[in-house]
Amino acid sequence: GDTDERGKPTTFRSSPLEMLRIEGLRRARVFQNPGGVVGLWAEANNRDALFDAMKRREAFATSGPRIAPRFFGAWDLPEDLCQRPAKHRVSVGYARGIAMGGELSSQADEGGDAKRAPVFAAWAHRDLGRADGGEGLLQRIQIVKGWVGDDGRFHQAVFDAAGDPENGAGVDPQTCEPVGPGADQLCAVWRDPNFDPGRASVYYARIVENPSCRWSTRRCLALPAAERPDGCNAPGIPKTIQERAWTSPIWVEPRS
Repeated sequence: GDTDERGKPTTFRSSPLEMLRIEGLRRARVFQNPGGVVGLWAEANNRDALFDAMKRREAFATSGPRIAPRFFGAWDLPEDLCQRPAKHRVSVGYARGIAMGGELSSQADEGGDAKRAPVFAAWAHRDLGRADGGEGLLQRIQIVKGWVGDDGRFHQAVFDAAGDPENGAGVDPQTCEPVGPGADQLCAVWRDPNFDPGRASVYYARIVENPSCRWSTRRCLALPAAERPDGCNAPGIPKTIQERAWTSPIWVEPRS
C-alpha cells in the first residue's frame, strides 16, 4: 500500500478537492493519514523464520518510511560500538545482550556492580527510497523509558541519545523543499543515568526524521490559492510532520 506522504489516504470515489474538504463531512478525509509499515528481524524471509521473529517480538514499525532500526540491550557494551561496521554491531549485540522485544535478566549480570545500569545500542539508516532532494534525513534517536512509580502510575521519560532536535531543519512552506542539515544514519550507545535496580523498567528506541510536508500540504500547494478547500487552512491540521520509526521494547527486571 501507499504509505508515503506524497501519496494520500483515498478511495476510488474521492476527487482531489473532496480529499481536502471539511465542511459538510462527518469524517473528512483530510484528517486521515497514509498507513504505516511493520518489519521483523528474521534469519530468512520464510514462514518459519518470520514466525520465530514474531515469537521473539523482534519487530519494529514506522509511520511510513522504510527506516529499519536496530536496538539491543545489555549490561555491558563497547563504548566505541558505533564506530564499528553495522554487521559487527549486530554480532556484539546478540553475543552480549538481547535484541528488541527481549527481557534483560539481572541474572545475566552476575558478578557485576549491583547498581550498574543497563546499556542500550540503537542505530538506523534513512529510507534510501526517499533520498532524492534531501528528504528523509534523520534528526535524532531517542530512548523512551517507562516504569511504574510508587504511586502505582505509569511514568515515562524521553532521552535524546544521538542527533540534534535543534538542528534547524525544516521545509520551505511554498515548495515543501527540505532545508537544513540531517543525517544519513545515526547510532547511539546509551546508559540510563537514572536507573533504579530495584524497579522494573522498559525501554524502546525511536528514530525521528527531519520535518517534511504532510500529504495535505502538498495537495493544497498544487492547487491555485483561490481554489483551495477549507481543509487547506484548518487550524487542527499540521502543515508539516516528522516521520519516525520505533522498536519493540526491551524489559529490564528488577534485581532481587
